[in-house]
Amino acid sequence: MTKADSRKWHLIVGWVIVLALLGSILPISPAQAQVAEFSGLPAPGVPVFDADLAAFRISPDSARLEIYYRITNPKLSYIKRDSEFVASYEVTAVLTGRGERQFDAVSNRENYVLPSYEETRRSTGYLINVLTVNVPEGDYEVDVTLNDRISGGSHTVTREIDLRTLGSGEWVIGGPEFFVPGAKAPDRDRYKKDTLAFVPNVTRSFTGNKTRLAFYLEVYQTAKDPITAVIMDVSQRSPKVELRDTLEIDPSQSTSAIVYTNPLEDFRTGECLLVLTPVDADGEQVVERTERIFFVEWALETLVRNDWENAVDMLIHIATKDEMDELRATPVEQRAEAFEEFWESRDPSPETQQNEWREEYYRRIRFANQQFSSAFRPGWRTDFGTVYITYGEPDEIERFPFELGQKPHEIWYYYAQRRQFLFVDVRGNGEYELQYPYDGVIR
Repeated sequence: MTKADSRKWHLIVGWVIVLALLGSILPISPAQAQVAEFSGLPAPGVPVFDADLAAFRISPDSARLEIYYRITNPKLSYIKRDSEFVASYEVTAVLTGRGERQFDAVSNRENYVLPSYEETRRSTGYLINVLTVNVPEGDYEVDVTLNDRISGGSHTVTREIDLRTLGSGEWVIGGPEFFVPGAKAPDRDRYKKDTLAFVPNVTRSFTGNKTRLAFYLEVYQTAKDPITAVIMDVSQRSPKVELRDTLEIDPSQSTSAIVYTNPLEDFRTGECLLVLTPVDADGEQVVERTERIFFVEWALETLVRNDWENAVDMLIHIATKDEMDELRATPVEQRAEAFEEFWESRDPSPETQQNEWREEYYRRIRFANQQFSSAFRPGWRTDFGTVYITYGEPDEIERFPFELGQKPHEIWYYYAQRRQFLFVDVRGNGEYELQYPYDGVIR
């Protein structure tokens, strides 16, 4: 087989698999009345929309709660008007306090205009906005609902925030608000913090090699002992990586604003824990520390430089053994080029800048790591993760956690592929194992 034939074969196979991954895409026709219809179902591993929360003090016993949301372009329906495509949506946030009593609600309704149909399908395009509401001390659950006013579809995500120490002087850290480094805020007043303005990083996911972590926080001098610093710790569980930094505070200022960025060069793809500990002049902890989870996204440069073996291992669901062996044997100076060539051979549309197959594959890996990781292995190595990465979102899941006389188990159904998978917690340790027959899955 010639190189040209080989590449043609790879492209054909690539298109077949991408259609399985992403679903068929149909062009707009006059019969569709110029409406770009979408299924309303999230692509595997990709939520319909994202939401995040941060709170900042406005008085001794009240705070401004900021509710950020992010919607990717293909998750909305569009109507063609002249040469533009217009989506119309409403986002509503309902705050529920302790005792399940509704405290408040806030909403935003607007049109979202894109210049072309291609932009409506671009998975890397998105809109970001923020809702604000003033709240007193309390423990809140926030239901954030997206309503697509064209398709009529809706989706809700729930977030929680604990402000029960707000009025006691124990609540001294406002935020942190994760932001997109280098991004210019389109509406400074909407995102303004004193003289600064940030674009919220709603997914708390950072990629690239320049700045992999960026957040804004405020420190309030309300505790009994003046705060002179905030000790920042970042850790990653597997493999264990740690970073400690000291954020100096002027104790004479009632409010101190901190903007922090760090490239996190030694950190690999996966979940990270950020811990912020306020301390006094003696280095003693003043009040309870603040903890937040964020994510380091996949980036080719980081995987190749820091974690080559893991980068190659992650290809097990799509690469042959010979391909993986060849990559493992690649000299250090040629790894980046070899890795890129591997993915180029599987690019279903090489004439575009995007490699849809690669993007979807690593989205699934990230989702598997978030949802299926255990104390024993990362999510992409689990049987749950293997099936999810290979086949995507199940059409239906039946869960049996407490069946009398049976071990906990789950059944995943894929109706279009006429497949089903049985997972059993064989050892009773929460590690579900795929049961034979494996139905085409490589274990």
